[in-house]
Amino acid sequence: MNYRSSFITNSIKSLSFTKYPLVFIIAIASFQVLAAPSNFGTFTRDLSPEAGSIASGRYTTPTGATGRYTVSAGASNGYSGRSFTVGNNGIEIRNDANTDIANDKFTYTFAITPTNNTAIHTIKIGQASYAADGNSEVARHTLAFTKNSQINTPAEATVKNNSAVPLYYEAMGDYFMGRRESPTSNTFRYDVDTPEPQLRSNSDNKLYFYRLDFLNGTNLGSNRFRPSTTNNEVRIRNNASGFLPSSATFTNILKSTSTSPNNQSTFSPLAVGTSTSNNKNIQYVSYGMANTDSSYVVALRNASSVTLTYEGIMNGSNAFEGEKVGETFNEWISFGVESEPLNYIFSGTVYNDNGGIDDQFATKNPDTIGGIYNNNQYFNGVFDRNESGIASSKVSLANNCNRSKPTIIATQTITPADAGAYNFTIPISTINTSNSICVIEEDNNNYPIRTTSAIQIISFIPNQYLYENINFGRVIEANKALVLEKEQAANDCSITSLTDPSLTYSKNPLNSSETGVSVSPGMCIAYKITATNRANRNITSFVMQDKLQKLGEKGATVTSKLVEPRFNAIDYAGDSAAIGDNGTVKTKSLALSARTSRIFYFNTQYGSTQALTGSSP
Repeated sequence: MNYRSSFITNSIKSLSFTKYPLVFIIAIASFQVLAAPSNFGTFTRDLSPEAGSIASGRYTTPTGATGRYTVSAGASNGYSGRSFTVGNNGIEIRNDANTDIANDKFTYTFAITPTNNTAIHTIKIGQASYAADGNSEVARHTLAFTKNSQINTPAEATVKNNSAVPLYYEAMGDYFMGRRESPTSNTFRYDVDTPEPQLRSNSDNKLYFYRLDFLNGTNLGSNRFRPSTTNNEVRIRNNASGFLPSSATFTNILKSTSTSPNNQSTFSPLAVGTSTSNNKNIQYVSYGMANTDSSYVVALRNASSVTLTYEGIMNGSNAFEGEKVGETFNEWISFGVESEPLNYIFSGTVYNDNGGIDDQFATKNPDTIGGIYNNNQYFNGVFDRNESGIASSKVSLANNCNRSKPTIIATQTITPADAGAYNFTIPISTINTSNSICVIEEDNNNYPIRTTSAIQIISFIPNQYLYENINFGRVIEANKALVLEKEQAANDCSITSLTDPSLTYSKNPLNSSETGVSVSPGMCIAYKITATNRANRNITSFVMQDKLQKLGEKGATVTSKLVEPRFNAIDYAGDSAAIGDNGTVKTKSLALSARTSRIFYFNTQYGSTQALTGSSP
């Protein structure tokens, strides 16, 4: 806080400143080993789900956006129940197998309601976001999604991640897992754990399940197998499970070495970045993966809900003889939410920093020290609960704030209806966080005294887009921080100390009945100036100055000169009036701590023209 003060006008220059039985499990899983999908957000779950849902609760995205979610269940087959896990990586649903039923299928609708529309929320789908055991099977996924109508941007489904990870042996089948020992060899290796992308483009072709050692042929040991052929076609052994493609020749039995175009292109890897928008459904196939290895993520940007239909589609099973569609084992699916902001929001209030002291009282008692001013909320630079917003200020958002003339981005003038509040909602593309961004408050003649800085620099925090409580304090003139008291004492110019006990300092004029002092030419008058900082903020730069009377100026009838003795001469500026001269008595820039006082003295002598008869100068 800086002050430059005189006894006529005291002014502040600037202030530095969610049919089947449910298993209800609520697990806070932050301590678990997490599966590969990440940044699904922090989820909590209601003890009683919202009507029409099987689970509901709240979420917070990794970037701090919040909202509510519900999970609703649709058609299901091959599962006996479900359980939920929530925590700091989304909501995971385990679907428990009913092995008496094949053709496994489940359907969930995951819906969100963002707390506000300051960000685009994206629903994320993955395999398992908490489970550290188990695996999922080969399945077809169909997504139907709806747009968040509150934000004018299309809903879009995009494959965000489809990393090559180890396929889960027997969940997938040797049709994909085997490998020829060499390009010309008639021997295969099976149980080959070759990393492959998990998500595949959808196709009407069948997926086939068999193990190489279920084929007609010879097991050579060490996971090596040589199939036998009839008319060049490979056959499955009698009573062995599995299903072969038509014309299953030795050459094309493996997709990786097949000469059949159908085998080569069926269920090709789904490229990262593949997307569909305008509420179109998206279909894909997921290969079997261990939960800890699965890392795929499908993201639905600006979607308010997604309905996921999951169908096991593999023909044949290692658990059942014959051809059964669907594995009917436990399956996991996880939902999460991430967000990207639409705008930066900067907001705050211009407020009356009077600590609840009535402005009318202050106007009538402008120089009161102590009493109600012994109030730790008065003039403290903080918007306290008993203080109110004020109108009239112009508030601007600017950049290049490290320059002498900032560039204005937006401006608001606060009206009485605003109750002192302002708000800037600025598209992200407008703000360069590496630049110097600030909020500037100015032009309030009704409350001319600042209690905070006029310019407040924004300190940007990664992934934070809401900056609140950028507040600006002001008070009326009568509630200024600095109160000056001037007292005087006549003397015969022979004193050697301005704190001499013989001096009687008084606020009254020297010729008043209270003092009974008559001043004659040549006499001296000592002045005692008490500067009190009644605020709860330090004054970091304070200059006390007083211009001595000079005959003919502003009605003065005498000229006064500065005389000895001096007091704390080191406090006074180099351009302060010298001993024997008329002029301005002026201190250096000094500090005045919150709620403290400081006293200044100086002595003057009057000329011989006329005795002082009016108020003190």
